[in-house]
Amino acid sequence: MKKIIALASIAALVAAPALAGSNTVEFTRDDGTTQVWKFNDDGTAEGPEGTAATYTWDDEAKKLCATAGGETPETRCITFSEMSSEGEAAVGDTAKYSTDDGKSGVAKIIAVEKSEEKAAE
Repeated sequence: MKKIIALASIAALVAAPALAGSNTVEFTRDDGTTQVWKFNDDGTAEGPEGTAATYTWDDEAKKLCATAGGETPETRCITFSEMSSEGEAAVGDTAKYSTDDGKSGVAKIIAVEKSEEKAAE
């Protein structure tokens, strides 16, 4: 469950998957717990210990929902209250978030990898 929550927050930071090949995000909860997730432009994500997930992003609501597989797939959503920038994601961008189960924290983009298509533009 913790992995899915972190995933959701990351995806929101990587909100514009069409703008980059992938965004790697570090999530830090208010309790100090951190996780790093890589969000790919195809709607997939890679997390700690090889965790794989899919995600969707609602730009208007600033809401990300992620589903991690396994024997009993779980879907969790998070909502961002503020984002440090609009438009294309950049290293150092941050966003405060709250999860659907009442947790909160700050997500920070730590790497951006352009897709071949975007790099050519």
